[in-house]
Amino acid sequence: MKDPRVAWDDVHLFLAVARAGTLSAAGPRLGLTQPTAGRRLRALEESVGVTLFQRTPRGFRLTEAGEAMFRHAERMEHEAVALERRLFGETREAGGVLRISTSEWFARHVLGPVLAAFTRDHPRVTVEIVAESRLLDLDRQEADLVFRFVAFDRADIVQRRLTQIRYGLYASQSYLDARGMPDAHGGDGHAIVTMDRAFDALADVAWLRARFPGAHDTVRSNSRDVQAAACVHGAGLAVLPRVIGDVLPLVRLDVGEDPPGRIVWLGYHRDLKSLARLRALADHVHASVPKTL
Repeated sequence: MKDPRVAWDDVHLFLAVARAGTLSAAGPRLGLTQPTAGRRLRALEESVGVTLFQRTPRGFRLTEAGEAMFRHAERMEHEAVALERRLFGETREAGGVLRISTSEWFARHVLGPVLAAFTRDHPRVTVEIVAESRLLDLDRQEADLVFRFVAFDRADIVQRRLTQIRYGLYASQSYLDARGMPDAHGGDGHAIVTMDRAFDALADVAWLRARFPGAHDTVRSNSRDVQAAACVHGAGLAVLPRVIGDVLPLVRLDVGEDPPGRIVWLGYHRDLKSLARLRALADHVHASVPKTL
């Protein structure tokens, strides 16, 4: 090795790349651009004098040296997190229930894995998720923590900007074979899958209707997962969060511009600031969810 000293930030980057498999996926989790993450990873490998990753067309794979470092790095991460909890009064013994309010698709596709990791470190905490379009009220203590797509406008709510949700226009290959590829000017003859009429004011819904003014609705639903399923089976064009659409057997279409994105905010009542398990959960989610999805 050229220099055995490794900074914690470098270990954090190494772990993120090892778990994500690509720089493009790991970078946003750390608030880094892909080029910056790549430069820092190369600098780390140069400083330790070994190759930690094998670069392949499918992503980054740990080398034998990387596998050895990964085992030690995980132990370092575990101890760092334990120390932070100790310093700030967070221990595994802090138990109780935390009630979360958010939309169904966000709970399933974004929060699910993040909350699972939290509960492994806080086994005495029970996370109760109320996943529905109507967000519960913080004032009436219907929920402890709320995730929503509009910033809170009251001074008694502690809020953080969590992430930017990207949207895409999708269609199944069977739909495109039957109807053809939509062009940059929209056009008639297409069908759309979208939110129900109660949500027509959403920016992505307005974008879809403006882009395809002559299209007819085939399926409307307040569930993004229902829309996605209908789209997969050829019901029509659909605007979906990319965290949903990109992992399904769908074609993401380029019509000249992407649908508008949305910002997700997390918030809780300021009277709960002293609740250790709530602060721990809010911090964990904020640190774990990529800044762009």
